[in-house]
Amino acid sequence: MTKGRLGPRVIADLKAGLWPVDCQSCGEPLGRWTAAALEVAADDGFAAASLHHPRCRRPGWQDRPSAAAAEQPLLSWRAGCVLLPPGGVPTFLVNPSYECALLRRAADSGWRVATLDPFVLLGLVLDFPSRRPPVVPALSAALDGDRISVDVRYDGAVLHAWHDVPIDAEIADAVRESGDVLVAVTTLLDVSKPFPLDVLLTLVGARRVALGPARLTSVRSSGPAQALRGDDFSADVHRRSFAAAYGLISLSRPPRDADVAAALALCEGDERPVRQLRGHAKLTALFLVSHLYALGSRDAGRTARGGGGVHVIVPDAHRAKEYADFFAPLLERTKAMTVARLGAEPLSAEGAAAYLADIVIGTEEEFAACCAAYRDAGPDFARHAGRGQLALLVEGACADPGLAAITRRYPRLAAV
Repeated sequence: MTKGRLGPRVIADLKAGLWPVDCQSCGEPLGRWTAAALEVAADDGFAAASLHHPRCRRPGWQDRPSAAAAEQPLLSWRAGCVLLPPGGVPTFLVNPSYECALLRRAADSGWRVATLDPFVLLGLVLDFPSRRPPVVPALSAALDGDRISVDVRYDGAVLHAWHDVPIDAEIADAVRESGDVLVAVTTLLDVSKPFPLDVLLTLVGARRVALGPARLTSVRSSGPAQALRGDDFSADVHRRSFAAAYGLISLSRPPRDADVAAALALCEGDERPVRQLRGHAKLTALFLVSHLYALGSRDAGRTARGGGGVHVIVPDAHRAKEYADFFAPLLERTKAMTVARLGAEPLSAEGAAAYLADIVIGTEEEFAACCAAYRDAGPDFARHAGRGQLALLVEGACADPGLAAITRRYPRLAAV
């Protein structure tokens, strides 16, 4: 029924523009292996197509009032920053609507995907400007150290709040110099994962991206306070830790000089070299840094210390498995350090033990659940509540502004 009403072109557009992150009924992850149920709720020429667990909502067409994508409380968004040619235009790229698409009845009585329409009505355009356009009054941006936030307002109300998105120093400098940042809105990219810049440029040329400058209204510099510092450890401790970790990795595949150099740069507070690494190279660099910062995880009696430990926070379960599969076999060869993958209920014996490991790997949702559970769990979990010296936010993890309260509690923080 839904395919018949929408037609093959709209169905293809929905397949390209919907991403199975969280169920729009219960808010839990949709998972990688279960096909999501597509529900279309239509009313008076508009409809919302959204993804759900099959157990939560049956797929199909519903004739009832539909909420626009921007109004869905469980909706996921992801954002990142790039420099667009020509001239390196500082650009805030955002996918505002992973699991829901706005549909609009077309003049020929058919339907079309119209998720970008509300942004066009606010003043964004679908053509890349040939010269610097005026800022869009509905948009505003704020820089806070190595984070940027963008708000979308209409008639005094905040429609979207895309906050605390990591931004490279080069792009942040360009934003400060120009006084604005180009906001690029599209649902056709999973912004949480790497993609070729040519793909974005092709979408811009095909008018599949809404564009508009946001005025820079605030600049702060609190971010660097959490940056890694060269004097966090003595030169001798630093050298011995890297040598030990290097030896563990070398048993299977010796690290490249560039990977070690990126890890050393991160220890000095420069995140950029590690961000440019991919695959085994990034795993290697982050293992070297994690091994160093996990040294203070326990006291002389080998008891887990409050405020100690490294938390590797990743955007999804697939990435968590990748890091756990790399870290765990290396540390199994030594009794000096432990690694654990989150997953069990935080207050269970298994979950509580995992959280006290020297290096803990998990998704942002799993770490958020642990923080919430241990905050109110009483004295039995006092060590858990203060756990975590360093958080490594891997490839866009914790971009959701709701997680800022978690990330700000770490003495050391790196977005890699």
